Amino acid sequence: MTNSQLSDSAKGNLETVELMSRVARQRFTDPRIRQLALKILLEAGVKSHNFRDEAVALANFVQKYIRYVRDPHGVEQLHDPIFMLNEIMKGTAQGDCDDQALFLATLLLSIGAQPVFAIVRYNSTSGSFNHIYTVVYDKNWTTNKQRIVLDTIIKDRPIGFEVPHKSLREIPV
Repeated sequence: MTNSQLSDSAKGNLETVELMSRVARQRFTDPRIRQLALKILLEAGVKSHNFRDEAVALANFVQKYIRYVRDPHGVEQLHDPIFMLNEIMKGTAQGDCDDQALFLATLLLSIGAQPVFAIVRYNSTSGSFNHIYTVVYDKNWTTNKQRIVLDTIIKDRPIGFEVPHKSLREIPV
């Protein structure tokens, strides 16, 4: 599933998110995905049971090692996380927001996190969604769980930054 062509409409957006969730749930058990996630956490010096810092470390990695590139005009492509892993290892990983969100969600699932995909519209409250990124809720908080935005395509802002939008929908992975 390196190059799936999907519809570019609100219905198509939701179909894409469902496919992304299915793929993430299939791929997170691959030992190479978990090994990479654990290596990232060790190299970032994340302390045990610090779920927020785990999520941020994984997002920082995706932000750093996957170059943002748009899909061809009129075509929605989705890259398999194993394909992206191989591209990262070669230093040639590239993908758009759904590719980055899918890869990050797969890493998060591999360490026991429960990510959601946030799909947003910037210009209106109806029609196609414009962007997708990953969100987690910090398990360290017993009340008012902290929402952690993990938008990796914004290279000049730290993880946690969220672009203002007209509407948002969160879908569990």
